[in-house]
Amino acid sequence: MKRYLFLILFLLVACEKEVIPDPGAALLIDPGNNDNCNTAVVLSDQKSQVDFVWQEATNSDEYELVVRDVLTNVDQKKRSIRLFSSVVLDRGKQYSWWINSKSEKTENITKSEVWTFYLEGLPISSHFPFPAVLLSPEKNSQISLENGVFTLRWEAVDLDNDIKSYDVYLGADPDDLNLAVEGLTTTSVSVELIPDRYYYWKVTTKDEQDNVSHSTIGVFKTFP
Repeated sequence: MKRYLFLILFLLVACEKEVIPDPGAALLIDPGNNDNCNTAVVLSDQKSQVDFVWQEATNSDEYELVVRDVLTNVDQKKRSIRLFSSVVLDRGKQYSWWINSKSEKTENITKSEVWTFYLEGLPISSHFPFPAVLLSPEKNSQISLENGVFTLRWEAVDLDNDIKSYDVYLGADPDDLNLAVEGLTTTSVSVELIPDRYYYWKVTTKDEQDNVSHSTIGVFKTFP
């Protein structure tokens, strides 16, 4: 009898599926978030080499560096088993970057935070403002209204510190947003909303030189 019990226990243990942890998220180091990246190596009037550095992520064997042109949404990707990599980029542009951590033991990929930087070009009179970051409500969240009103909040950075105003767009269709409020000088605004509806929104930022940037589009739902 003991022999059969031992055999059953052995089979149960042998059949247990190994738990494979997902790769951890890498911690970004350089270029810093909202940095002007003045440490890049200038190769020509048009190009600079940017060195990217990050910290080791747990349960990871390989990393994928992704660098995105904020204006065109075109990505450059480089694989690395080290904690650094270099990419040649066009000068005078804004970029975002992040690290995808990978493991040989699983197909799951873990994405790091997304940081943004401006790659200095030839001297110019004005920088474009960075796209506003939508803070509240968070994307895909469900919110409660107070007397039918909710306060939208965001933040924005401009290397020239000359942000002039914000315009807020709101609507039920991400491809057809309506101008809800324009000419704001604050980074929040209260808007009247209808319960039990999905809303999409974005913020455009304008500086004193009339340079304009657009945030990503957020989405949320109001409680019934």
